[in-house]
Amino acid sequence: MNTVFLCQITESQVKVIKCLISCISKRKFAGLEVEAISPNVDSKELSEKLSRIFKRLGYNNKDDVIVSFPSNKLTCRYTKIPSGKAAEIENIISLQAPKYLPYPANELATGYQILSVDKGGYASINMIIAQKDAVEGYFRMFRELGIKKLKVIPSSFGLVNFYDYIKPKQHGVMIVINISPPHVELAISFNRKLLFCRYFKFERSLPGWEGVFISEINKTRDTYLKETNGGAPEKIIVIGASDICKEFSQLLEDQAGLAVEALSYDDIGFTKEFLDKILASNSLFAGIIGLGLEDSEESLSLFSQELKEARRRSAQRKLRLRSTALISGIILMLGLGASKNLDNKTLYLKRLKIEVNKISKEAIPLEQMEKRLYIMEKRLQKKPSSLELFSEIYRIIPDQVSLIALNYDDPNRITLRGQASELVHVFMFASQLEKSPFFKGFDIKVKYAAKNKADAEENVGFEITCFQK
Repeated sequence: MNTVFLCQITESQVKVIKCLISCISKRKFAGLEVEAISPNVDSKELSEKLSRIFKRLGYNNKDDVIVSFPSNKLTCRYTKIPSGKAAEIENIISLQAPKYLPYPANELATGYQILSVDKGGYASINMIIAQKDAVEGYFRMFRELGIKKLKVIPSSFGLVNFYDYIKPKQHGVMIVINISPPHVELAISFNRKLLFCRYFKFERSLPGWEGVFISEINKTRDTYLKETNGGAPEKIIVIGASDICKEFSQLLEDQAGLAVEALSYDDIGFTKEFLDKILASNSLFAGIIGLGLEDSEESLSLFSQELKEARRRSAQRKLRLRSTALISGIILMLGLGASKNLDNKTLYLKRLKIEVNKISKEAIPLEQMEKRLYIMEKRLQKKPSSLELFSEIYRIIPDQVSLIALNYDDPNRITLRGQASELVHVFMFASQLEKSPFFKGFDIKVKYAAKNKADAEENVGFEITCFQK
């Protein structure tokens, strides 16, 4: 469960509400402190009072704090700009803000809410402008209290949240009025978006105050229609104590010309203790309560240009730190993975070495056999001896053939010359050579065979060549 503290500081009061948010976004108001302050209270006394209040409500430095910025200290302006991107909207607002408050841009604090973005990329926004000193005063004071998670959001947005939270199904343009005489906070909304806001005071003790009150309401409506070109309001919602709601609802129905709906604090379901403190304070509460009813957009928080730049730099530093941490984590994981992988490889190599040693003992006889086979192969590859050649020729030569010469200088070529009684015996000899295992791989050719006479006997001289293939 998360806890958020809502705070509002007016000219006469300090209000702090403790809001508990469950995991299903259900909101529960667990505490309320209201203390009076003098109009000329100094910052030290105010800080001490706030410190005591936060301590009583159980604040710790992890909790969020939202400051409800009074609507009488700011101005809201509806405008249309040619961009829907946050960075560009910020730049445009910083240029346009001085047109609405007579101060330089560096003396203003701004925020905004995007109302809609059309097909052309133009954004309709509600621009919020306040003096920088008023906003930064909150940041300085709460920083001294040790509160770091702080947002400053206009109470008018809380007023819209309050009504939409209680009546979520009602749509259209509504005038929402929070009344606690002599204070009136007014917001005009459309579909949960604030279009226009105003704060005014009236004195009920003066004669004709009703006319003054109705005149201020009509003036607000007319200014809204002129500045925003929005739709005409359809209904007025009155929020306040039960008797106030009843009185002013009747007054508005009679004179404002619009339907009126009363929304009393008594009807909302606050605890009796919480409700009694609201009624006893005699001040506006819908705005501050509404800021705790739903999460506010980040863009609504008021910041000066310096604070925005400081937040931007801080966000960039955090992003760099996250990136560095992520990269370091990846490198560490890779290093651990590599180390583990190296350990695994070392263990694997050790096991392989053991297996190799086992196999080596069995492989020694095989190695010796391989050596013998290698020697035999080399011997077989060597040139056959002359004796082996003569022995083979003697075995296969026909009786009718006799050799005259044998040339065996080249191991790849053998030349045989001789004579035979008839030509057929020459070819018979060549055929025997081809069939001989000794001459396997040789190409046997009868180079020539011719008849000649020797000692009055006729015979056939021949030459046979044997080439290694």
